[in-house]
Amino acid sequence: MIENDRHDRDFVADWCHGLDDLAERAAQYPVDRAAEITGVPADDIARAAEMYSDGPSCFVSGHGIDAFSAGVQTFRAFHCLVAVSGNLDRKGGNRRIKRPAGFTNYVEILHKPEFRLPLEVENQTIGADQFPLWAGPVGYQTSCHNPSVIEAVLTGKPYPVRAMYVTGVNIVVTYPDTQKTIAALKSLDFLVVGTHMMTPTAEFADMVLPKTTGLEDEEISLEANAPCLSLVQPVIEPEGEAHSDFWIAEQLVRRLAARGFDEARRFFPWETKRDFNEFLIGDGGITIDQMKETGYAAFPYVLRDFDKTGFKTKTGKIELYSERLAELGLDPLPDYVPTGQALADAETRATYPLVLLTGARERTYHHSRFRDQNWARKVSPHPWLQLHPDTAAAYGLTEDDWVVLETAGGPGRCRLQIRVTDETQPGIARTGMGWWYPEAPGPERGALDVNINAAMRYDGPWDPVTGSADTRGLPCRITKTNAAAAAE
Repeated sequence: MIENDRHDRDFVADWCHGLDDLAERAAQYPVDRAAEITGVPADDIARAAEMYSDGPSCFVSGHGIDAFSAGVQTFRAFHCLVAVSGNLDRKGGNRRIKRPAGFTNYVEILHKPEFRLPLEVENQTIGADQFPLWAGPVGYQTSCHNPSVIEAVLTGKPYPVRAMYVTGVNIVVTYPDTQKTIAALKSLDFLVVGTHMMTPTAEFADMVLPKTTGLEDEEISLEANAPCLSLVQPVIEPEGEAHSDFWIAEQLVRRLAARGFDEARRFFPWETKRDFNEFLIGDGGITIDQMKETGYAAFPYVLRDFDKTGFKTKTGKIELYSERLAELGLDPLPDYVPTGQALADAETRATYPLVLLTGARERTYHHSRFRDQNWARKVSPHPWLQLHPDTAAAYGLTEDDWVVLETAGGPGRCRLQIRVTDETQPGIARTGMGWWYPEAPGPERGALDVNINAAMRYDGPWDPVTGSADTRGLPCRITKTNAAAAAE
């Protein structure tokens, strides 16, 4: 696109930083080399580049290009395409997420000075030293690096972690290396889990707090695909003793304040969820009463008002060459990073000849949710593994056969039911995530048996920016197993 002068010269000159650097990096990957790496014919790559640059064109990101050790730079490569083609914030292109005047989102709350912990405390956030753009005081979410927390629980490094509150996530099922996660939870002195149902994670808790669902809570949402705020209104009253995350947090604040911890209310000044939602909306003129009538509130959206909004970068422009990454000693430009399969030695590739892709989504489930729903289990009763017909034939497999899957260096194995489809490339083994059987015996509820995470490690190589582990492109092998035993 750059070499053939098909980029948007005016937009790049006005609003992009580092085109020459990006062009030099891109020159290392001519079409023939890109075809060799991806398996996509060179003519198709060239034609796609021409179609995209002609525009208007839109890049819609899926889950397939993240959750591995080059996720950030892969996303950056796509967003650089959006920028240099001039398809940013134009009709038919990628619109920027904008907001009404006065609105505050959850992440911004974390960065407001009045809600911050002392810097010397935030600097101790686990993972802040290795992944500062993700964890710690300048990180996007200021949160911990999750796999490093699991390691700290087990090793006491960089400091002991002896208690944990888990809410809104089923980590026994959703974290790679299920075995290590279970060992960490079992070793804690105190574990509290907030959940609306008994999950494998809750099975290991010392205390389970019943939580409400989205049908029982009022929520404010800034829509990514439309210039509006939406209001999620409860359709039923909370069932039994269930309460929202907000209520649980507010009750903790009350008790801390009663015990003399006066700072607690500074960190959490809202007494009701309505107070909090009104804080998010701000004073821009939109009200909850207004949204109750329609379910949403629209606000003006002006395309390409970059002169007013600018970009939150050091240069004030779209940084094709990231100055912030360069300051941290990281690669400031997108680059190709080979997958685990491509990096494996010949012996490993021979022993584990298939390439594993995980995280494929199903319409019946969301992450680990709804495995207890009869209608969902009728549609998709078991975890599946998609294989191309040629690959399935090479292994003597047919539809609905069961296999055991293992990865190179993995902690365990996983049983999956075969789906034969030409939507998957030869040599690829594609599966989903989040599987467990609520009806299965034992606290793991099948998480050590039919969950792909039981077959995957949760260690490096990490994405150098976010610390994401590789869950894509892993070398794996499959072995046919007894169908009757697997289906029990």
